[in-house]
Amino acid sequence: MIHTIEMDLKKTPLYQRYIENNARIVDFNGWALPIEYKSMLLEAKTVREACGLFDASHMGQIIVKGPGAFDFLQRLTPNDISLIEEGQQQYNVFLNDKGGVIDDLMVYRFHDHFLCVVNAANKDKVYDHLNENKGDDVELSDESDDYTLICLQGPKSASIMEKIAGTRASYLKYMHFIEQKKGDGRIIISRSGYTGEDGFEIYTSCGDALWWWDSLIEEGKDRGVALCGLGARDILRIEAGYSLYGHELNDDINPFEASLDWVVKFNKDFIAKDLLLKVKEKGPGRRRVGFIMQERAPARQNYPLYLDGRLIGKVTSGTYSPNLDKFIGMAYVDSEYSKADSLIDVEIRNKLYKAKITKLPFLKSGVKR
Repeated sequence: MIHTIEMDLKKTPLYQRYIENNARIVDFNGWALPIEYKSMLLEAKTVREACGLFDASHMGQIIVKGPGAFDFLQRLTPNDISLIEEGQQQYNVFLNDKGGVIDDLMVYRFHDHFLCVVNAANKDKVYDHLNENKGDDVELSDESDDYTLICLQGPKSASIMEKIAGTRASYLKYMHFIEQKKGDGRIIISRSGYTGEDGFEIYTSCGDALWWWDSLIEEGKDRGVALCGLGARDILRIEAGYSLYGHELNDDINPFEASLDWVVKFNKDFIAKDLLLKVKEKGPGRRRVGFIMQERAPARQNYPLYLDGRLIGKVTSGTYSPNLDKFIGMAYVDSEYSKADSLIDVEIRNKLYKAKITKLPFLKSGVKR
C-alpha cells in the first residue's frame, strides 16, 4: 500500500523496487526516496565491508556546451577545470558574489561539453544562476529527467562492475569516467566514491534503469551487496568527513570556512576571488571540524557547542557510526577553538556532554586514487 504522502512526490524509475523490497520511504526535497530497507546501520556496515547499491536519480544533471563553456565554468567556480582532461571529473563549487557556496558539484569533462551533477534541492537555483551569468557563446540544458543515476559503493564494487560492464569499467582510475553505447542511448560510468569507499556511478537512460539495477543485484548477491537508502548514505559521508549542502555548506559559508581550501585555485580569475583572497590572508573566523562524543549521546544539527561556558559554535551533522561504534559529527566552531584533540561541550536536551575535536575523515578512505 502506498502512503498518501508518497502520492504527490516525484519518483525515480526505480521506485517500484523500493516498494517490492519494503523500503521505508520519506519525502526528500520533494522526492519519494528510501531512507532504509532493513537497517541503515547494517547497510552502512555492509558498504564498508562488501558493497551497497544506491539510487541517486534525484540528483540534477546540467549540460554546459558551446565555444564559451570552459571559460564560463572557470569564472563561476574556484577550482581549476583546466586540471582535468576529457574523461575526467572534478569536485567543485559554484560561488556567489560574496564567496558563499551556491552548491557543490561534480564536473565531468567531455570532448565538446561539460556535465555538472548538482544537488537535487539546488538544481533549479543553480540552473537559474547559470542562465543569469551565461553569454551567447554558452548553451545550457537541464537533462535531469533523462537519466537514472545508480551508485555501487564498497570494496567489492569493482568485481561486480567487471562482470556487467567489462574491464574497461572496472579498471577505471579514480575520478575518471567512460561512455558506452547501449542501443540508441549512452551510458556514463564514473569512479569516485562519495561514501569514502571505492565506488562507481552509472548514468543510464530511464528505460534501462531496471535492467542495470537488477543485474547489479544478481551479480552482487554472492558478494554481499545490500540495497541502501539515504540513512546509510548520510552515515557514510559523515564518517568520510564529506560536507552536505544545507548542513556544512550554504550561501553564507565560504570554502575556507568549510575546510575546502584545496578547492580554491588563485592562479585563475573567478567570482569573489578578491574576497576569498582576503579570507585566506586573514584566516576564516570559523572552521568546519569533526568531533567524537566522549559519552553515549547523539549530537544533532544546530545543537550548540561550548567551551568553559562560552558559546563557540554549533553542530551541522551528527550520527551514530556503526563502523566506529561511536557518536560522531561535524560542526562549525570559532577558528581559535578548532584545534584537534580539544575538549568541548555539546548541549543535548539542556545537558552538557563532552566531545573531542578530531581531524577529518573519521575513517581512512577506501577509494582507489
